[in-house]
Amino acid sequence: MPQTPLLASLSRAQRHPFLIVDADCRIRLVNRALETSFGLRSADLSDCPCCRLDVTPQTDCRHRRFFRDLEPYSETQALILPNGETCRAQIQGFPVLDEESRIYLGESLRLLTSPPSKSVIVGSSATTQTFKKALAQSAATDTSVLLHGETGAGKELAAEYVHRHSPRAAGPFVIVDCTVLSEELVESELFGHVKGAFTGALSNKIGLLELADKGTLFLDEIGDLPLSQQPKLLRALETGHFRPVGATKTRRTDVRVVSASHQDLAALVQRGQFRQDLFYRIAVFPITIPPLRARREDIPELVETILLEISATSGKRYRIHKNAMRKLLQYDYPGNIRELRNIIHLSTAMTSDQEITAEAIRLPDPGALRISSCPAVEHRHMDPHLVETLTPIESMEASYILDLLRQNHGRRKDVAERLAISERTLYRKLKRYRLNTTDESANNG
Repeated sequence: MPQTPLLASLSRAQRHPFLIVDADCRIRLVNRALETSFGLRSADLSDCPCCRLDVTPQTDCRHRRFFRDLEPYSETQALILPNGETCRAQIQGFPVLDEESRIYLGESLRLLTSPPSKSVIVGSSATTQTFKKALAQSAATDTSVLLHGETGAGKELAAEYVHRHSPRAAGPFVIVDCTVLSEELVESELFGHVKGAFTGALSNKIGLLELADKGTLFLDEIGDLPLSQQPKLLRALETGHFRPVGATKTRRTDVRVVSASHQDLAALVQRGQFRQDLFYRIAVFPITIPPLRARREDIPELVETILLEISATSGKRYRIHKNAMRKLLQYDYPGNIRELRNIIHLSTAMTSDQEITAEAIRLPDPGALRISSCPAVEHRHMDPHLVETLTPIESMEASYILDLLRQNHGRRKDVAERLAISERTLYRKLKRYRLNTTDESANNG
């Protein structure tokens, strides 16, 4: 398969089965985890149609929708294994760029019937040991856990650790990515729907709440859940009963809830942006995940673990020069462990003799990663925590949308027409970037 060092590095950095699709909706790259899970070789999928693994490929498939709207997505689909059996998988799609800034689709697959991962939290520092102790204590209970931590700090891994060390470890671990759930999709994704419930509901769909029965439901970035939908989730969590969209009978599920957010939910409650009763329901056992810069002593161990993972898939034994390690120890990692992993994977792709030197460690320019590098964007209109996480392309898009909102006095219909996208797509972008304007009309468009 044609590949670039950047895309190959990104693919190897993924813990779960992962593939990259081009704008022609052809598979360009898959990682070793996907080959192992599906019993296929990269050559078997090279240049194949994007829906090659789907049980029922659709004309308007999720990949074509992505390249039409450039919107991340999260959904559950039935996939086919080489032996003819089918399995359900949680699928997350998001944009990735190569060295020439060409846009591809990166798609991560989590098989709901796959064997559990090791859920190992690496690190021997006092900070990490205290954190792991809190996770173990929460795992021994069946109470709701709320994980608070920065982007890339390992919230999903922590949630999986709680699940794998709990009495529910034999049950499913189901992830709900609240950042990609629009107001219209929440009920269908969480509770499912019956055939004919709405336009496009061509068959019955099992919701994520039901899929998690007897296991753990992980509500990732729950602070992004639409406020109007929070009472429905609260009711389902408190009673264990829910009703699929379009159904006449209620169903029951038994789940343990672990939630996570990089936002201060208590502050959101004070501002009326998150329901207080839901907050108390999910925050019975709060745990803070330390950022990587607060446990720098763990960096050598983390680097060694990542290099061992790379060696296991590439067959090459990489080692790191002391000057390279010194460079890694001096960096602040605004993207935390996720950023460290990507840096190491890229360094191995750029190394010819298997010894990683300081020159091979390419640390991003902090100014290039912040929206502050775009003079058209004013910080007071954006969530300061989000500002730190935007890529340069996202920064430019956020800047352009904000300018259009001002030019059109907040009329979203006019802005959507200027962008040649639907109002629903614009709404998702406004939610993604948490854009606000001082013009009250922005809330009335």
